[in-house]
Amino acid sequence: MARIFRFVDILGCELHIINDPEDKLPLPQTEQVISIELSTMLVQSVSAERTGSSAPSIYIVCVQEVPAATDQLFKN
Repeated sequence: MARIFRFVDILGCELHIINDPEDKLPLPQTEQVISIELSTMLVQSVSAERTGSSAPSIYIVCVQEVPAATDQLFKN
Protein backbone atom coordinates (compact mmCIF):
# COMPACT_ATOMS: atom_id res chain seq x y z
CA MET A 1 0.00 0.00 0.00
CA ALA A 2 1.19 3.51 -0.76
CA ARG A 3 2.79 5.61 1.97
CA ILE A 4 3.45 9.30 2.44
CA PHE A 5 6.20 10.64 4.68
CA ARG A 6 5.68 14.19 5.99
CA PHE A 7 8.87 15.62 7.46
CA VAL A 8 8.23 18.36 10.02
CA ASP A 9 10.46 20.35 12.35
CA ILE A 10 10.01 20.34 16.13
CA LEU A 11 7.49 23.21 15.82
CA GLY A 12 5.36 21.22 13.37
CA CYS A 13 6.28 23.20 10.23
CA GLU A 14 6.35 20.97 7.17
CA LEU A 15 9.81 20.73 5.61
CA HIS A 16 9.42 18.03 2.98
CA ILE A 17 7.04 15.35 1.68
CA ILE A 18 8.02 12.04 0.13
CA ASN A 19 5.41 10.00 -1.70
CA ASP A 20 6.24 6.27 -1.65
CA PRO A 21 3.54 4.80 -3.92
CA GLU A 22 5.08 1.33 -4.05
CA ASP A 23 5.89 1.04 -0.32
CA LYS A 24 9.62 0.57 -0.93
CA LEU A 25 11.21 3.05 1.48
CA PRO A 26 12.09 1.93 5.01
CA LEU A 27 10.47 3.66 7.96
CA PRO A 28 12.87 6.15 9.52
CA GLN A 29 14.03 5.24 13.04
CA THR A 30 14.35 7.56 16.02
CA GLU A 31 17.90 8.96 16.33
CA GLN A 32 18.62 8.04 12.69
CA VAL A 33 20.54 10.64 10.69
CA ILE A 34 18.96 11.30 7.29
CA SER A 35 19.67 13.61 4.37
CA ILE A 36 16.99 15.50 2.50
CA GLU A 37 18.31 17.50 -0.41
CA LEU A 38 21.31 19.38 1.07
CA SER A 39 20.24 19.16 4.72
CA THR A 40 21.32 16.60 7.30
CA MET A 41 18.68 15.89 9.92
CA LEU A 42 18.27 13.82 13.06
CA VAL A 43 14.97 11.96 13.41
CA GLN A 44 13.30 12.87 16.72
CA SER A 45 10.15 10.77 16.32
CA VAL A 46 7.98 8.91 13.81
CA SER A 47 4.23 8.60 14.18
CA ALA A 48 1.53 7.17 11.93
CA GLU A 49 -1.69 8.99 11.12
CA ARG A 50 -4.78 6.80 10.84
CA THR A 51 -6.22 6.70 7.36
CA GLY A 52 -8.96 4.85 5.55
CA SER A 53 -8.32 1.40 4.11
CA SER A 54 -8.04 2.71 0.53
CA ALA A 55 -5.99 5.82 1.41
CA PRO A 56 -2.20 5.81 1.70
CA SER A 57 -0.62 5.51 5.13
CA ILE A 58 0.80 8.83 6.32
CA TYR A 59 3.83 9.00 8.60
CA ILE A 60 4.81 12.18 10.40
CA VAL A 61 8.60 12.28 10.81
CA CYS A 62 9.72 14.95 13.26
CA VAL A 63 13.30 16.00 12.54
CA GLN A 64 15.88 18.42 13.83
CA GLU A 65 18.43 19.89 11.45
CA VAL A 66 22.01 18.97 12.27
CA PRO A 67 24.22 22.09 12.17
CA ALA A 68 26.94 21.97 9.50
CA ALA A 69 29.73 22.00 12.12
CA THR A 70 28.47 18.77 13.75
CA ASP A 71 27.41 17.20 10.44
CA GLN A 72 30.86 15.60 10.02
CA LEU A 73 30.55 13.82 13.39
CA PHE A 74 27.56 11.83 12.10
CA LYS A 75 29.21 10.95 8.77
CA ASN A 76 32.31 9.32 10.28
